[in-house]
Amino acid sequence: MRRKLLLPPLHLELKELKVNLGEGNFIFVGSSTDEWAANVPSEWIEQVLDYCDGFNNRYLFQSKNPARFLEYLDHPVMKKSVLCTTIETNRFYPDIMRNTPVPQERAAAMQEIANYGIPTYVTCEPLMQFDPAELVELVGMCSPQQVNIGRNSRYDITLPEPTANEVKMLKAELEKFTKVEVKANAYRWMR
Repeated sequence: MRRKLLLPPLHLELKELKVNLGEGNFIFVGSSTDEWAANVPSEWIEQVLDYCDGFNNRYLFQSKNPARFLEYLDHPVMKKSVLCTTIETNRFYPDIMRNTPVPQERAAAMQEIANYGIPTYVTCEPLMQFDPAELVELVGMCSPQQVNIGRNSRYDITLPEPTANEVKMLKAELEKFTKVEVKANAYRWMR
């Protein structure tokens, strides 16, 4: 017999943590979660941004919902932040990508952010089958300072992956306008 475990609501109180983030660091905030997802309360985002702003560091915020970044562009911490989105393909695979905004919406939001003067990155991970010209155009819209290319790191999920030649050609096209970092899990594409 299965029982449902009901947990009390989570209350985020960063002030109680009193973690010293130091200074002069470049910190990836929320690397294992999407703090900017549609169901995350605004108060939580504001608490995180306020807390980060209390330290003299640079921050990397990443989301598959970068339109949410637009609500906070005037927050002081954004002046010392890099905003990143995932564009794993130009296609939409509904069974895989589910509730995430389509890649074209993500690119449009990042274009607005870049036009605002905030540095941007793009992560093409896990890179899935794509249409070369369309994907390069989407990534280019973001004006990224850097693009990371990586493979699927979950072995319990099979994704439609591009060929090694397609990835090499993508890397070459992206390098015409930005720095490209290939993650260790994607080196086999570069052989």
